Amino acid sequence: MTNNAHYIPLVSLKDYSLRYDTRPVFTNLTLELKPRSTYALLGPSGCGKTSLLYAIANLLPTNAVIKGDKHLKQNLKISTVLQEYGLFPWKTVYENTILPLQLGQVNSPKKLPQDIQIKAMKLLEQLGLGEHKNHYPNALSGGQKQRVAIARAGLTSPDLLLLDEPFSSLDALTREDLQDQLKATLHQSDISLFLVTHSIEEAVFLAETILIMDDTGNIRNLINNSDNRQAQWRENNAYFMRIKQIRKLLKGDYDDTDSTPSLFI
Repeated sequence: MTNNAHYIPLVSLKDYSLRYDTRPVFTNLTLELKPRSTYALLGPSGCGKTSLLYAIANLLPTNAVIKGDKHLKQNLKISTVLQEYGLFPWKTVYENTILPLQLGQVNSPKKLPQDIQIKAMKLLEQLGLGEHKNHYPNALSGGQKQRVAIARAGLTSPDLLLLDEPFSSLDALTREDLQDQLKATLHQSDISLFLVTHSIEEAVFLAETILIMDDTGNIRNLINNSDNRQAQWRENNAYFMRIKQIRKLLKGDYDDTDSTPSLFI
């Protein structure tokens, strides 16, 4: 993350409230997402994590009632990857990857500039999909489909990448492999990440800032996890200590005597 005291927030929510018809989701929520930063949102099922991601992405359903202020940076480019992958079964891996850019072209929608084609193939190679570029989704594993979805999102060079439980259906080793690849991609770019997850381990590995939402939809804690850029972070004792600390916070039995100077922002 770049430390810049004069940054313009990508997303700013102030006293932001959401309900579906008469059912409240969260009330008077305040949140700011900085450029070139990574965030993970943890909390119990049904607390409003996905609704917050949808609010940022402008994907809320028609029965959503909103109050408060939401500001997005001018010309902010957002890409969203959901659990269902969103791949078209009649298009190949390569065709699914370049589809958003094709749809954005007014003229010659089937022909992309050569540099974009090269970038698409480079992304697929980086994600281990180069030899699968002409395969269709029904020939791919769940992990491979998720890689295609990430490649497609990354090809648009977004300012903000929104991920909703992207690896929840994958086995542990495949999940870690994808997390490694995603983290490396983020560190080589200016893309910010906002990740919704149930996995404490995933949050601690990927995010520099971890937000904990309680069952009323309030963000109860913001945790400084900026040391997650250390090499071999998963094998670092600080990684396991951070997981332990966050688990206590989620259980509601956190003791201030367990705190370390770097835990809270």
